Amino acid sequence: MTEKLGAERHTPGEWREDLEALDMEIVRYAVICQVRLFDPGVIGHVLNNNALVCGDDHPTAFETLRGLLYLHFEMQKELTDAYGAGNAEQIIQRVREHLLPRIGEQLDTLFRRAD
Repeated sequence: MTEKLGAERHTPGEWREDLEALDMEIVRYAVICQVRLFDPGVIGHVLNNNALVCGDDHPTAFETLRGLLYLHFEMQKELTDAYGAGNAEQIIQRVREHLLPRIGEQLDTLFRRAD
């Protein structure tokens, strides 16, 4: 019953919009803190409140980034509960595809691993 209620409250389009807005905020705060989110283990460090992964010290922005990451994972869980894993992954993939052209350059410079 809970799964149906979740699905009825949000359409796939609404989920996409919400996730897109959330992910844009995550990127924004990652840029402020200069956190290389896509490097191995970095998201775990952020979730564990380890600000040593920041290239620039912004305690409030780091705290916000950490909270947004937790919210992102909670939204993914709710999405999976409402629509099933396969459909949830399709929605998440569409969000990524939509975001890449908009934030690609920032991500390339911020998240490119040093050789």
